[in-house]
Amino acid sequence: MSDQQAPEIKVKFVKKKGGHAAAHGGAWKVAYADLVTAMMAFFLLMWLLSSADKNTKSGIAGMFQDANFFNTERGKEILANHGKGILPGGRGMAPGPDGDGGTDTAAQNPGAAAEEHQVMEATAEAIEKAFQQDELLQAYQDQISMDFTDEGLRIQITDKAAQVLFDSGSAKLKSYTLSILKEIAKELGKLPNRVVIGGHTDASKYANQAYTNWELSSDRANAARRVMESVPGGLRPGQVRRVTGYAETIPKEGLDPKDPQNRRISIVVVSAATEVAESKHQKAQPREKEKAAGKDKDPGTKAEPPKH
Repeated sequence: MSDQQAPEIKVKFVKKKGGHAAAHGGAWKVAYADLVTAMMAFFLLMWLLSSADKNTKSGIAGMFQDANFFNTERGKEILANHGKGILPGGRGMAPGPDGDGGTDTAAQNPGAAAEEHQVMEATAEAIEKAFQQDELLQAYQDQISMDFTDEGLRIQITDKAAQVLFDSGSAKLKSYTLSILKEIAKELGKLPNRVVIGGHTDASKYANQAYTNWELSSDRANAARRVMESVPGGLRPGQVRRVTGYAETIPKEGLDPKDPQNRRISIVVVSAATEVAESKHQKAQPREKEKAAGKDKDPGTKAEPPKH
C-alpha cells in the first residue's frame, strides 16, 4: 500500500456573479430619482392650488373639462380678471422688479394700467381696513394719508404733537412707528411693484452743522426701510427701488416749512409706467454723455499718451 500513489486532489474555483444588487446595477437609483421628482412636483402643485383663489380654481377646472374653456365668455372673464398667476400678487408676463422678462404691459396697455391702479386702490383700502380693525393701530389712523401721484400710490406717515415717529433729532423709531410700518409692509409685499421710501423734516436747523436735516432725513428713511424689509411677508429683497432723504425741501402743501407736520415718512408704490420711464431715462444717460464727449474730440488728432 505504501508503494501506491495517493489520489490527486483537484481544487476547482467557481467564480460567483454579483448578488441581487449587481443583477440590477444602478437602475434603482434612476427609479428612485424619478419618484422623488414626481413627489416634489406633486407637493408643489398642491401648494400652488392651496394658494389659489376660487376664481383661479374654477378656471383650472374648466380647462380640464373643456380644452377651449378660455375661449368661452366665462373663461375670458376669469383670464382677464384673474390671469396674473396663481400666487397672490402674481403679474403673469409683466416685467419683474429689475425690469427683466415679460413685456411692459401696464405701460403700453391702458387697460393694464387701469387694472394696476385698481390693485393699488385695493391695497390702500386693505391698509385702511387693517388700521380700523386693530385696536392698537386705531389711534394712528389720522397720521396716515394715501393718495395717487404721477409716480403711483403715495403713503405718508406724519408726525403728530403727542405721537412723533422718531426720537427728537434721531433716527430711532418709536415702538408704535414700528407697528405702523410693519402693517403697511405686509400689504405692499403682496404687490409686484417696487417702492421708493423718503424721509422728510421740518425747516428747523441744527446747532451742529456736521449733522443736518439731510443726514437726519436719510437716516430716518433707511430706518423705515430696514423695518419694512425685516417683516415676514413684508417688502422683498430688491423691492425697494430707492431710499432718499429730502430734508425740508418738500413741505406738505399749505403748511409753513417749520410746521412739525412736515416731519414724515413717504412711501411711494411705483407704477409700471414710471418704472419703465425711469429705466429708459437711466439707460439713455451714458449714450448722451458719450455723444457729447465725441463732439469735443477732434477726429483728425490723436490722443497723446499720458505723461508720467
